[in-house]
Amino acid sequence: MIRVDRFYVVYDSTTMEAVNPEYLSLTREEIEEYMKNHPMPEDPAYSKEELIEDLTKSSGFYCLPNDTKEETREYVAELLNALI
Repeated sequence: MIRVDRFYVVYDSTTMEAVNPEYLSLTREEIEEYMKNHPMPEDPAYSKEELIEDLTKSSGFYCLPNDTKEETREYVAELLNALI
């Protein structure tokens, strides 16, 4: 089904290309280890499990729901910058 919707695209600010989780080669274990010392903020729009699934089992471009909290968006950027 084709839809038009609003969301946040996660991108590399150097190349201006969208992040493709398939090419990050992150594992669930790496992400969970990071989260032990850097807990993810609570966000009803985007859960810890959704983040892990998106980064380890998806391809294409990585995006976050439109109603994701700013704190969560910042957390995702910090996590990715620390792990890649």
